[in-house]
Amino acid sequence: MFHTYTVYDLTIQTTFACPALPRAPRETTPDIIVTEGATPRELAAPVATGKIWQAEPGRFLWRGGARAGRFLVEGGTRVTLQRSPTAEDEMLALHFLDSVLAAILRQRGMLVLHANAAVTPAGAVAISGESGAGKSTTLAALVARGCAMLTDDITALRLGHDGRVEALPGVPQLHLTEDAADGLGCDIVGLPRNKWRRMKAAVPAHRAMALEPAPLRALYLLQPRDGDGLRVQPLTGAEKFDVVQTCIYGPLLPQEHPGQFPLFAALVEQATVFRLERPTERWSVDDVVDTILTTEY
Repeated sequence: MFHTYTVYDLTIQTTFACPALPRAPRETTPDIIVTEGATPRELAAPVATGKIWQAEPGRFLWRGGARAGRFLVEGGTRVTLQRSPTAEDEMLALHFLDSVLAAILRQRGMLVLHANAAVTPAGAVAISGESGAGKSTTLAALVARGCAMLTDDITALRLGHDGRVEALPGVPQLHLTEDAADGLGCDIVGLPRNKWRRMKAAVPAHRAMALEPAPLRALYLLQPRDGDGLRVQPLTGAEKFDVVQTCIYGPLLPQEHPGQFPLFAALVEQATVFRLERPTERWSVDDVVDTILTTEY
């Protein structure tokens, strides 16, 4: 049985269910096909490696463990899944919608950031930062203020027809801790919790999603700091470049897609980049959101 979905302006056909994704219209030709078969335990000539992944130009191997299996991504169009004997569809979907999907987007020439994104009245903004900085809480608060959600955790960028860098609508799902959900008035009773995301609840966000890509106006690096009050600093030159580089999700291989580097340069040139520091001891999401919504780009 096959399942066909749309995400990041792509149609994906899988052999397992991904309930978080919207179904694709019938008779839509998939851009990416997931099939099941044998995958290697190691890539032949990896140029980048992590604990559970390897990458070489045009190929990415993800080892999802006993509850999932191995995913081999090739050319941004093909994914081969070798299921573990004890694989669970829920875990397959979790791994696929995270690092596997990010690899597909990179291989298709997109620039992938570890960031959340929303469409504000001034345009799209992305919020990056370390785990626990408050990215998802900030995104949820922006949505509560009437902004449209683009994506949570993985932001995919491409050049639009007008040469502007645009962010694509991603998975219509927010990940919130219990404290954050309570503070925002979200009811998460009965929703699944993801231990890979600090036991955050997966909150459906279909109604809050932007329907079209949006030009990216700003990138915020959200960081906790000692002291009171917020500090917002626009960055320039090498500091701006360094912050954008730290936001990249996964390996950026020069041999994989040369178009990513002009895209990187366009992002640095077009988007305003800010360091946004918020107090560690007094986490006021309203102050952070007020700053994002009132800052001029």
